[in-house]
Amino acid sequence: MQANIESGNLPAGTRLLVSAVADRLRVSRPPVKRALDLLAAEGLIAPLSSQGYVVGAANAQSDPVRTNLHGLLLQLPPELGSNQGQVSWERIFAAVESDILNCIPFGTFQISEAGIGDYFDVSRTVVRDVLSRLDARGLIGKDRSSHWIAGPFGARMLDNAHEVRRLLEPGALVAAQPQLETAMLIEARAAIDAVLTGNAALSSKTLEELETDLHVTALRTQRNNYLQLAVQLTQISLVINRLFDNYIGIHQSDDMLREHALVFDHLLLGDGAGAAVALGHHLDAEHVRTRARLKVLSVFDAAEIAPYLTRIH
Repeated sequence: MQANIESGNLPAGTRLLVSAVADRLRVSRPPVKRALDLLAAEGLIAPLSSQGYVVGAANAQSDPVRTNLHGLLLQLPPELGSNQGQVSWERIFAAVESDILNCIPFGTFQISEAGIGDYFDVSRTVVRDVLSRLDARGLIGKDRSSHWIAGPFGARMLDNAHEVRRLLEPGALVAAQPQLETAMLIEARAAIDAVLTGNAALSSKTLEELETDLHVTALRTQRNNYLQLAVQLTQISLVINRLFDNYIGIHQSDDMLREHALVFDHLLLGDGAGAAVALGHHLDAEHVRTRARLKVLSVFDAAEIAPYLTRIH
């Protein structure tokens, strides 16, 4: 803040409210209040008789300028709010989520807040923001000692995720169908045929691309962002299957590919309802297969564990 005042990024006369500064910096209010008090003690800002502070000396002859701080080009450390529209926690959320998902089928792990901060070079505030969101998604929780815990991910959790996914994903596909481009559908269908006929080798990368075609790309055109996020939260079986491929080897996929093909055949005909029925059949069948793979995975140890995770069971 001092540097931005001295450089003129925060112009003289700008009104500073604790809540507005905290929102701009993506931090809590107490440290902001302490920082503003220090700046006031140094004479860089002045307290207002009403509320907040003003940059520079208070002038009884003119009112402070009410400015949206998000509109100012401030020079800030990476862990604080930026002008690029990306909240600080978003920069590391996907990586932390992936690290946790990759380990919870193998046991129970304790999460170190300080370890995440050191590993990603972010503040404790950002770390807690990430962990609170993972908690809201049901991926982690706190034990009796208030330590953050991840796992174990068992068959019951997989069953629960499948129940919700079965309700949401077919409906999302129906909503997406009118916006799907024929070229995309033809390309995805051809990729399936290439593997089934032996014209393309089946690798882990190819299998992941085929899964993405149906369960990510085809759903992306539906316009309800809340539905999109809700579906993503239930697609834990995609992670289980990827881990199985990495640790055990590529699973038998002919049945899965034929089920995918049937869904795309309906979509190519413009039959959203038929595609939803075919997708529901596929999800049920794949759930049975994934459940068996999860049981096999549970006897292994995760080969790669993020340094901020410690296995406790």
